[in-house]
This record gives sequence, structure tokens and C-alpha cells, in this order.
Amino acid sequence: MQLLLALLGLLLALGWGLSPAVAQISNPFGGNSTLPPAGVERIGLLETTPITLDGTSLFDIASPAVFNRNESGTEVPVEVRARQIETNLNQVVNRTLERIYDDNAVDSSSLNVSIETISGQPVLFAIESGLIEPRVLLTITDTDAQYNGASQLDLADRWQAVLRDSLRQAVDSRLPEARQRQIRRTVWILLASLLLTLVLTGIWRVLGRRKSELEQKQTAQNNLPISPGADVPEQQLLQVFSYQLTLAQRLQVVAFLRWLMFWGIAFVWITGIASGLYIFPQTRSYAFGLFSIPVLLLLTWFFTGLLNRLANLAIERVAQAWSKNELGDLDDIQRKSMRISTIIGALKGLKTAVIYALATLLVLQTLRIAPASLLAFGAISALAISFAAQNLVKDLVNGFLILLEDQYAIGDLVTTGTTTGIVENLNLRITQIRGEDGRLVTLPNSLIAQVENLSRSWSRANILIDVAYGTNVDEALWVLHETAQIMASDPEWRYAILNPVEMLGVESMTHAGLTLLIWIRTRPLKQFLVAREFRRRLRIAFDKAGIAIGVPQQAFTELPNVTEHHNHNGDGVHKTAKSGAIEPR
Repeated sequence: MQLLLALLGLLLALGWGLSPAVAQISNPFGGNSTLPPAGVERIGLLETTPITLDGTSLFDIASPAVFNRNESGTEVPVEVRARQIETNLNQVVNRTLERIYDDNAVDSSSLNVSIETISGQPVLFAIESGLIEPRVLLTITDTDAQYNGASQLDLADRWQAVLRDSLRQAVDSRLPEARQRQIRRTVWILLASLLLTLVLTGIWRVLGRRKSELEQKQTAQNNLPISPGADVPEQQLLQVFSYQLTLAQRLQVVAFLRWLMFWGIAFVWITGIASGLYIFPQTRSYAFGLFSIPVLLLLTWFFTGLLNRLANLAIERVAQAWSKNELGDLDDIQRKSMRISTIIGALKGLKTAVIYALATLLVLQTLRIAPASLLAFGAISALAISFAAQNLVKDLVNGFLILLEDQYAIGDLVTTGTTTGIVENLNLRITQIRGEDGRLVTLPNSLIAQVENLSRSWSRANILIDVAYGTNVDEALWVLHETAQIMASDPEWRYAILNPVEMLGVESMTHAGLTLLIWIRTRPLKQFLVAREFRRRLRIAFDKAGIAIGVPQQAFTELPNVTEHHNHNGDGVHKTAKSGAIEPR
């Protein structure tokens, strides 16, 4: 921000002058008559504004402050007086040019400025043979002398020389010879802009090819086939992680340089067009009016983006330093990598929002768009928004706690409420989960009251198998144990399985038979692959051992078939039993 303010001040010092254009901006929040308009500076009971000719500031005039411009009465605001003086100067320039063209004069040497005292105040007049009578330029008031710290006569002498030289220069710059020089300078500026554009475009394309190469390497590295249980040394995995981080940093540097080339092309043409318009006195005011505010906005956008990208590089450097702390086993390193990527994403989002918010406030302050009204409007808006932003505050607080406590990270398999899936995005406000059917569920962090992390540090394959009730239990358990051990010793699955038999036994006995339970501890997110492969192997092992899968059983018994008919003796009902009815047990 300090760099941005310094560069804006440099532009002002070099004559780019934002004031003329800024003065054209009206107050979008309504008229506050107690504030001076843009381009007018209030100092105590005085108000000052510059006098410009062909876009160049000549000197500052002063007038008593007008605190209510809607009801100024006989008081003349300083900006009204300034516009009248500038109109007088332009009329003198135009009339002198007409005389030069009519009389075929060579230059404007006959144009002069005289001083006369009227009613005790010095008045500056323009004198030229083409003028029927001297033209009043301005009256030097006591307020002007007070502001400039000189007597009225001394100030008149000073301004007389300034006006004489400025008027002659304005006339001479509009003559045909000067016009030809201006056209030649404009052509050279455009050619230089074109040449610089070609150079920057060439560099931009070279960087684009380099970016494509790095992206292909990154994609190939991310898609590197690693078997679920491959026995990969820890040092090799650490080198892969370090290479990926270095590759991402190089990709960021190349993207940053391409971004600089793009902005370099934009600045070349903005500067070239503005310089071309500034060369011609007739278009000099348009150069300021059309380019001062866009240049301010583009400069703010550029330096904001620059600061944002530099902050990204700083965050990446911190993340790299954090990742180099390789204490602990491989699982801790992998978990640290997931947590680093999650925190980096959240920090980048928060940092971007803060930087662009500050840049917006800086632009509003620089353009002087009704600061008091803006503050009042912001206070009212903040009061109204505060009632509706309670959930947003809860989201931010809960998101901060999720990151601080490492409840879950991007890449974790979680269950919250009725949602289960892989965390694809996590920031301070929302969590996005990709379900097994491909749907992306977005949850505000304030709604996450309870979360089940199924991939933190390690996972578990919980496998239940039903065998027939008459199966030899010890033999079935032995088959389960041996199948798990053989799978864990397989080079293809050795890396994925941490403990092949964490728990083994009979879970329950039902009408379907015996339910056997085995727990296999795996690396994070490997439980599903391990469970599927284990069931396949167990099916083959059960067939070899002659163990049958449990099937629900049904028992049948014969019940008497009762019929009834009316009996005229006794109770009137006679019952007779017949065999053959069947009822399941």
C-alpha cells in the first residue's frame, strides 16, 4: 500500500495531475454542501484551487470559504472563479491565433500581460494587436495575497510573468510548425509502443510455453501410478513431495512473470496513448480527463494484484519451510502435507479479500468520493448487515477452529450429518464435499456440529462374513487369519495394510449361521480397496476349504387342521382335527 501511495504521488509530481479529472466526479451519495468539491482544498476559512491552461497548473487562487454552496448568496465559490479565469485565458489564446492566421504573423511575441490598479486592487489584462481592447484576465484579491504570502503588487508581478509565458506558449504550440513536430513525436511514441508490445508479447509467449511444460510435468507427477500396496521407501516419497512443491513454486513464478508481461503491454499502450494526447494542447485536457481516473484504477488493480501474488509467494515459502520439518513417520508427513495445502488455500482466500477491500477503500479515499457521507452510509449498512451476518461470523469462527484443531483437511473422507464424501474445498466460510455419486455438497461451516473423519492417520476395513451354522469355527477363523496374512505379505498390497489382523472372532450367531468379524487396519482411504480384494481372496479360500456361506434356515412342523361344524347337542359346535397343515417355525 505504501508503494502504491508513493507511485500515485510521483504521478502527481510529474504532472499527471489527478485533480482536474477528480474534480469532475460528483457525490454519488447525495449533496453534502458543507464539504468542498473535489479539486478544492479548504484551509481554515480559505478555499484554494489551481488555475490550469492546456492541462498545466499555473498557480493557485484563493477565496473565502463557502460552507453552503446551495445557498452561497453573494459569495462566489473559488471553483466558479477559477473556471471564469480559465475561460478568459482560452478566449485570449483563440483570438490571438485568429490574428496570426489573418496577418500571417510568425509568432505570438506581440501578446503581453499588463497590470492596472482598479479600486485599489491590481488587475491583470491581456494586450495584443488583434484584441480591440485589453482583455481582463483576473483580479488579485486580498485573499490571494494572504494565501500566497505576498503583497498584492508583488503577487501581480509574479503572475504577470507566468501568464505572459503560458499564453505565448499556448499560442505557439497551436501553430502549423509546432503541429508538425507534435505529429512526428506522436508517431515515434506509437512506434516505440508497438516495438515494446512485440517484445513483451514474445516474452509472454515463451513463458506460456514454459508454463505448459511445467503443467504437463505436474500432471504427470500427480498421475504417477502407485500401486495401493506398493512398498515405496519413505525417502523416495519425501523426494516426490519436495519435487511437487518445487514444481508448484516454479509454476507460480512463471505465471507471475506472464502476468507482469500482460500488465506491461497494458501500461505501454496506456502510457503511449496518454503521452500522444498530452503532446497536443487541444487534447491535453482530454488526456487528463480520460486517463487520470482509469490510470488510477488500473494502477490500483495492478499493484493490488502484485501485492496479492507476492503474498502468495510468501505463503508458499512459509509452507515450504514448514514442510521441511520432517520429524515423525511417513503418515505424519502425509497428514502435514494435507493440512498445509488446506491452510494455504484458506489463507490465500482471506488474504485476497482483505487486500482488495483495502485497495477499494484507498481508491475511494484518493478520489475523495464524499468521505463523510461514505462513512455514514457504511455505518448504516454495517448496522443493517450485522443482523444478517451472524451466521457469516459463525461460519468464519467455526472455519478457523476447524483449521486450528485440524478436524479435517482437503482430501479427507468425512461424514457430517447425512453427507459422506471427500473434502474438495475448505476455507473459513464453507466446506465442499464430493459424494460417492459425484454430487458436490456445499456446507456452511456453522452447520458442521459433528464430523466423522474416516481417513485421519489411518483407516480400518471392518469385514463381516456369515458362514453356515455347522461350520467348524476354528477352521473358518484360521482361513480368515491366513488369508489376511497372505494378502499383507503380497508386494502389491503390503504398503496399504498396516495390521492384517487387528481383531478376529465370532461377532454373533443368528438364524443365518455364524457371523465372523475381522478388522484390517490400512493406510488412509485404502480401506475400501483392501476390503474388496480381501473378500475376493476369501471367497476362493472358502471354496478350497469347503466352508459354506451362511444361509437363512426354515423349519417346518405339522399342525392339526381344525374344522368346525354345528352340533345340535351341547354347545352346538363340533370340532374335528385333520392332519396335513404345515407351519414354518
